[in-house]
Amino acid sequence: MFAFTIRMIRDKFKSFVVYSISAVALLEMYVALFPAIRQQATQIDLMMKSFPPELFRAMNIDPSMLSFSTLESYISTEYMSFLWPILAIILAISIASYICVNEVDKGTMETLASLPASRTRIFIERYFAGALLLAVFSAISLLAVIPLAKLHGIDYVLANYLTAAGGAFLFVWAVYSLAVLFSVIFSEKGKASMVTGGILTLMYVLSIISNLQDNLKNFQYFSFFHYFNGSELLAKNVFPDYALLALGGFAIFASVAALLWFRKRDLSV
Repeated sequence: MFAFTIRMIRDKFKSFVVYSISAVALLEMYVALFPAIRQQATQIDLMMKSFPPELFRAMNIDPSMLSFSTLESYISTEYMSFLWPILAIILAISIASYICVNEVDKGTMETLASLPASRTRIFIERYFAGALLLAVFSAISLLAVIPLAKLHGIDYVLANYLTAAGGAFLFVWAVYSLAVLFSVIFSEKGKASMVTGGILTLMYVLSIISNLQDNLKNFQYFSFFHYFNGSELLAKNVFPDYALLALGGFAIFASVAALLWFRKRDLSV
């Protein structure tokens, strides 16, 4: 029972630990710097607000939240808007490749498929094992701020981090499901990762363009980055319903499509 889940968690646990430790280390750096930053908050806020608002919109940062007077606004700007998505995306693609394409690429998928278990069971157990790892990563990589803030004697708002962790998981779940879909479509690990990375890069570009050009604003709805806004999640404690529908809906659709493709594909090539 759950043999494929346990095996996948065991095989990917080292990567999970490395990325989790990296995230916590980054948080420790930012939290440790915050008292010094807060002392200069007024000057920094004035300096940052002197930059064109388009610059921050292109980085998916709400210009109205450009304040380092609270830990939440500081972490949302310095960590959630750029570094966290990079860590999450790389980890999600790495885990997704393990479900199928990595086995096909190494020539071990036929051995796996010969075991007394249906393809549906293999896929579902592995898929949910990966989703579980990403859910735990989302929690650790954001909720770790709480003990770190206590360690440094900094005030924090717990509810904001819970909201941010939920929104973060939705984002990485959608990325993971996209990567899983290409993991079962392609037979080469490099090709699957490149296509997933290329689509995410295009999404990021669409997000930037739509924020800078009003006549192209509708393109934002085709980008995951439009539905993941660190300022709203962490600084404002806002979790839009449309983000849940868009990211959650895509994740379910992509995962079902991946399962159907996995059930019918030739696993030998």
